[in-house]
Amino acid sequence: MKYGVFSDVHGNLEAFQVALARLKKEGAEKYIFCGDLVGYGPDPEACVKLYSELADKGLVVGVKGNHDALRTHPELQSYFHLEALRVGNWSLDQLSEASLRCISFLPEIVPGKEFTVVHGSPRDPIKEYFATREQYHDLYTRWTGDILFVGHTHIAAYIKGNAEICEIHATTQPQTITLQEGLRYVINPGSVGRPRDYDARAAFGVWDSKAKTFSFIREKYDLAKTQDKMRAAGLPDFLIASLPLGM
Repeated sequence: MKYGVFSDVHGNLEAFQVALARLKKEGAEKYIFCGDLVGYGPDPEACVKLYSELADKGLVVGVKGNHDALRTHPELQSYFHLEALRVGNWSLDQLSEASLRCISFLPEIVPGKEFTVVHGSPRDPIKEYFATREQYHDLYTRWTGDILFVGHTHIAAYIKGNAEICEIHATTQPQTITLQEGLRYVINPGSVGRPRDYDARAAFGVWDSKAKTFSFIREKYDLAKTQDKMRAAGLPDFLIASLPLGM
């Protein structure tokens, strides 16, 4: 089966629509979401509704990100810098009751036989950034299946290895990797709505469970339209200016 894998939409409707259209074109039959539908971007309600349409059809497995969790985990307020917190709370204020329920009831971790999904890490699903060899070895027994799908860093990358040794690969360009028998993988598809690897294109991927491959994908979207919406909503200038820089 082909799964569309995406993360960190962050209220960017233009990027989300382009990503879903590309995943459909790639033959995705179901979807895996690694957290953060809201925060930073101008269209939180529209993005949650689009996600809800997939969820209502039983097409997506998804988890809660730190921005999604601001209301259910009030202690997170102290982990955000001032402007991010302001936009995070603004995003939640734009949501309907149905959309608030949708993100509030997202699980923190989804364990499975073939794969596990989490926003941060199996140790701290909401806050911890998973990006080092040390974490891979420390957390090796804390997730099930051969693949751990994560988000949160906004950087497309993967770690592969076994209980003794592993290696990290950043994926600055679209590429397809073959998942080797006997190895386990931590895969971050990057961010749909706000990449932080100096490439502004929406980042996401396709996992083909039958062919045992994962394809990292980048796709352009109408970034200027998103920026115009951000200005109209009065969102911080630095968030608007940094978007086309991939920061």
